[in-house]
Amino acid sequence: GPLALRQAIAAWIARRFSLPPLDAETQVLPVLGSKEALYSFTQTIIDPTRSNPRVLVPNPFYMVYEGAALLCGAKPHFVDYDASTGQYRWEDVPESVWQDTQLVIVCSPDNPTGTVTARERWRWLFEQSDRYGFVIVADECYSEIYFDEGAAPIGALQVAAEAGRHDFRRLVAMGSLSKRSNAPGLRSGFVAGDAALLAAFLKLRSFN
Repeated sequence: GPLALRQAIAAWIARRFSLPPLDAETQVLPVLGSKEALYSFTQTIIDPTRSNPRVLVPNPFYMVYEGAALLCGAKPHFVDYDASTGQYRWEDVPESVWQDTQLVIVCSPDNPTGTVTARERWRWLFEQSDRYGFVIVADECYSEIYFDEGAAPIGALQVAAEAGRHDFRRLVAMGSLSKRSNAPGLRSGFVAGDAALLAAFLKLRSFN
């Protein structure tokens, strides 16, 4: 994408999530909406030659999460929603599954539950990523749909930066104009975060 577009995206992310300026050349990529990005980014991350590759998927879920995992030769492991707590039960994932996990998908604000992942839960997931080496995708295409103008939902990159993870290691966030601007036909979105992951993603997309 043109540098001017990437700079505009980087500037919006920084304003919206109270972040230091992102590097528009290495930490941001425009995509054809978040659906395309979810499919192709999963291809970037999953190594089907490794034993029993897993993708952790919230349940209930957007069908693309499951489809992306299966098309890459990975097995989705569904993390159930607990209506009594209003949270997904990530802590119930067995140790054996964590060891095989290559990618975790988190939707926040979540579709269809509306759940916003809390800072404590994001930090816990970052700790698991450090322990097991998996990548986290934060699907934030609903980030601009909320009721209180004074309390916009937090984002994964925001929590990472607050925790001193300014390189956003093993983390990317995805956004889209489809929901925030009611423009699904425009097919315009972005992926932002870990520069090393985005470099690999760009390499793959250059062949698509």
